[in-house]
Amino acid sequence: MQSTESIVLISLNNQLLKYGSDIAVSAMTIMSSMMQMIMLPMSGLTQGAQPILSYNFGAKRYDRVKKAFKLLFISCFTFTMVAVGLIELFPAFFVKIFNNSPALVDMTSWSMRIYFAGMCLFGMQISCQQTFLSLGEAKISLFLALLRKMILLVPLIFILPAFMKDGLTAVLLAEPVADVIACLTTTTLFYRFFKKKFSGDNIVEINENIAK
Repeated sequence: MQSTESIVLISLNNQLLKYGSDIAVSAMTIMSSMMQMIMLPMSGLTQGAQPILSYNFGAKRYDRVKKAFKLLFISCFTFTMVAVGLIELFPAFFVKIFNNSPALVDMTSWSMRIYFAGMCLFGMQISCQQTFLSLGEAKISLFLALLRKMILLVPLIFILPAFMKDGLTAVLLAEPVADVIACLTTTTLFYRFFKKKFSGDNIVEINENIAK
């Protein structure tokens, strides 16, 4: 996953330099740092929830699995909504943490509003994706992680500028477009998986465990 992150950054910087300038590349450096600041707390939440989800899934305590997932989902979604909301409202404040250059502040503030537009939904995706991993569905989890970055984001970085006059805006739009598509795909797959996994015969097992 770290290697895919490098591929994404190389692709973004290449296109930003082509359609923008050195300032646009510098703006991406700041936005990448902000992205990591949002990702780290969510990684902590999902990694902390994994042993709880896995243990109770193995113990067939599906009621607890549902309860833990619900709490994880709400926590991640709320965090991303609040974090992205603050970035959208006060982008210059966050940019100035890294640099005070007026030109860079203006460029990054404008870019951040586009680049982070779809990340408000990312909490939904990461909670579902990591729960797949916790429930023993590593292949599905890996596919969904690659879907956002390699299958959607990298191609969109190069495709969107071909269909828009403003190439710089097109490159920045690749991120929210990929985020929204990946989020909708992940939540749809997870809903179908969860409904199938914890219904029917499994409900009987839940009731038996509760009775014990």
